[in-house]
Amino acid sequence: MSNKKFFCLLLLISLNCFSQVNYSSWVNSYLQINSYSGNTNSDAYTLTLAGNGNFSIPNWRISMRLKQPITSNGGKYTMPANKVSFQPVSSSGQAYPNPVPTIPQIGMPLNVFLQEGQEVFLIPQSNAALYNQPAKPNGYYNLQLKYSLNVMGGSYLGNYPAWITFIAPIQFTVYDQYNNIIGKTDHNFQFQIGQLSGTPTDVPELSLKFSANAVNGSLEFKSMSDYVNGVSATYSNGLIVSSNTNYQIKLKSLQGQFMSPAGNSIPLETIKLTLYSVSGKGNVYPVLLSASPQLIATGNSTQGSSVYYDIKYSTGANDERFINAKTEEYATTLQYEIIPQ
Repeated sequence: MSNKKFFCLLLLISLNCFSQVNYSSWVNSYLQINSYSGNTNSDAYTLTLAGNGNFSIPNWRISMRLKQPITSNGGKYTMPANKVSFQPVSSSGQAYPNPVPTIPQIGMPLNVFLQEGQEVFLIPQSNAALYNQPAKPNGYYNLQLKYSLNVMGGSYLGNYPAWITFIAPIQFTVYDQYNNIIGKTDHNFQFQIGQLSGTPTDVPELSLKFSANAVNGSLEFKSMSDYVNGVSATYSNGLIVSSNTNYQIKLKSLQGQFMSPAGNSIPLETIKLTLYSVSGKGNVYPVLLSASPQLIATGNSTQGSSVYYDIKYSTGANDERFINAKTEEYATTLQYEIIPQ
């Protein structure tokens, strides 16, 4: 597995349902780990979004949330949530007049880790709508997405007795563009650790997560003064980092611009992001948002502890692109990435 870690959030700009699609899913829930290298279940989670007739649902999202810690059957041991990740495998189905979207067309992150106590997004905001315009009334639409599941290798696996079984209770939720819930399902995944082969190794372990108040960023224009002077929002201790090696943090938008449900847009570069190191250590680099990866921070090993960054989003004064924009909500999804330096 790559040593990269990703985390995504939705950044919303505000300028002053009922779904025709159904969600269903099933799992291949069991995975046995017999090596310090970890293991992968290539057919772990499959979901289907299906409906009939004419519809177009842009900016839909799929999340997962660990409902409680990953605990052994006897309750004596726990497995860190960030050792478990999901990867998209395939996209298939039927639609009219165009084929169902592919993994790149949807903009699916290629590796999403569970986080303790947080909702994380398998699809933070789809670039491709759930779209069906059949030639015949009530023509059928079906989009099936399949995911693999990986339990990361490492010396930590040796902390558990052989043949212990862990249960990971995960809730999956599908949202439409208005944040209405299309469907929700709970699935339990089982990880059994057998007699481990190979040599215990310590690989770079990097963790990146958000505080609860920073998961969804928001900038609001409420008055003429906001347009004249610009607006900003700061999330104190919003970004939490832990790493056993020197690290760097990069940022990109998964969409090419801010989009509204009506299809209007605002350029990404209208928003500036600045991190502030709470401890004063490390380096930070303010950037204008972009669809290309940009370096926003570097730091040394945290030696097992967590370090915190304040996150600030801001706009410039008298920006004609906001003044001339229609009064709607505009959104994009930001992907934060932490990798060894």
